[in-house]
Amino acid sequence: MNGAGGAGGGGAGGGCGTNGTVNTGGGGGGATGNYNCFGLGGSGIVILTYPSRHALPSNVTGSPTFTVSGGYNIYTFTGSGSITF
Repeated sequence: MNGAGGAGGGGAGGGCGTNGTVNTGGGGGGATGNYNCFGLGGSGIVILTYPSRHALPSNVTGSPTFTVSGGYNIYTFTGSGSITF
């Protein structure tokens, strides 16, 4: 019987494990018995929030989502990238 995935997007285990959910940091499911087919961990996410009164960054790489809400600049990275102030 396969075990359920853990909190935060973890993959189910048993037999061949399933992959963790992307952008949650959830771990992959483990394999049981003689199976060598465990799941991969889910990728992480980085959210940078700062007051809008501060200057915008001088350089941003990757493809983050940029939003302004409640007087804050919000950068959300779900893939590789960098930000320089």
